[in-house]
Amino acid sequence: MSSSELNEERFVRIESALAHLQHDVETLNASLTEHFRRLRKFEDRFTRIEHELESLSEGGEERDAELEKPPHY
Repeated sequence: MSSSELNEERFVRIESALAHLQHDVETLNASLTEHFRRLRKFEDRFTRIEHELESLSEGGEERDAELEKPPHY
Protein backbone atom coordinates (compact mmCIF):
# COMPACT_ATOMS: atom_id res chain seq x y z
CA MET A 1 0.00 0.00 0.00
CA SER A 2 1.18 3.44 -0.79
CA SER A 3 1.39 6.30 1.65
CA SER A 4 -1.61 8.06 0.10
CA GLU A 5 -3.73 4.89 0.39
CA LEU A 6 -2.79 4.54 4.06
CA ASN A 7 -3.67 8.18 4.67
CA GLU A 8 -6.98 7.74 2.86
CA GLU A 9 -7.84 4.67 4.99
CA ARG A 10 -6.83 6.55 8.12
CA PHE A 11 -9.06 9.51 7.21
CA VAL A 12 -12.01 7.18 6.54
CA ARG A 13 -11.57 5.59 10.00
CA ILE A 14 -11.29 9.01 11.64
CA GLU A 15 -14.41 10.26 9.83
CA SER A 16 -16.30 7.11 10.81
CA ALA A 17 -15.27 7.46 14.46
CA LEU A 18 -16.22 11.14 14.39
CA ALA A 19 -19.66 10.32 12.94
CA HIS A 20 -20.25 7.77 15.71
CA LEU A 21 -19.14 10.25 18.37
CA GLN A 22 -21.39 12.93 16.90
CA HIS A 23 -24.33 10.52 17.01
CA ASP A 24 -23.53 9.64 20.63
CA VAL A 25 -23.35 13.32 21.61
CA GLU A 26 -26.70 14.02 19.93
CA THR A 27 -28.28 11.03 21.70
CA LEU A 28 -26.88 12.11 25.06
CA ASN A 29 -28.07 15.67 24.47
CA ALA A 30 -31.60 14.47 23.68
CA SER A 31 -31.61 12.28 26.78
CA LEU A 32 -30.30 15.07 28.98
CA THR A 33 -32.86 17.50 27.60
CA GLU A 34 -35.68 15.03 28.33
CA HIS A 35 -34.40 14.39 31.86
CA PHE A 36 -34.13 18.12 32.51
CA ARG A 37 -37.72 18.62 31.28
CA ARG A 38 -38.96 15.85 33.59
CA LEU A 39 -36.97 17.25 36.51
CA ARG A 40 -38.55 20.68 36.04
CA LYS A 41 -41.98 19.05 35.92
CA PHE A 42 -41.29 17.22 39.20
CA GLU A 43 -39.97 20.41 40.79
CA ASP A 44 -43.15 22.24 39.79
CA ARG A 45 -45.32 19.45 41.20
CA PHE A 46 -43.29 19.36 44.41
CA THR A 47 -43.64 23.13 44.82
CA ARG A 48 -47.43 22.92 44.31
CA ILE A 49 -47.73 20.11 46.86
CA GLU A 50 -45.53 22.02 49.29
CA HIS A 51 -47.78 25.09 48.98
CA GLU A 52 -50.89 22.98 49.42
CA LEU A 53 -49.47 21.42 52.59
CA GLU A 54 -48.51 24.84 53.94
CA SER A 55 -51.99 26.22 53.26
CA LEU A 56 -53.59 23.20 54.93
CA SER A 57 -51.40 23.53 58.02
CA GLU A 58 -52.07 27.28 58.22
CA GLY A 59 -55.82 26.74 57.95
CA GLY A 60 -55.99 26.21 61.68
CA GLU A 61 -59.72 25.72 61.50
CA GLU A 62 -60.99 23.90 64.58
CA ARG A 63 -62.96 20.78 63.72
CA ASP A 64 -65.32 18.86 65.92
CA ALA A 65 -64.89 15.12 65.43
CA GLU A 66 -68.46 14.52 66.63
CA LEU A 67 -69.86 16.65 63.82
CA GLU A 68 -67.77 14.97 61.17
CA LYS A 69 -69.30 11.58 60.64
CA PRO A 70 -67.70 9.09 58.25
CA PRO A 71 -69.49 8.71 54.91
CA HIS A 72 -70.96 5.29 55.79
CA TYR A 73 -73.17 6.74 58.59
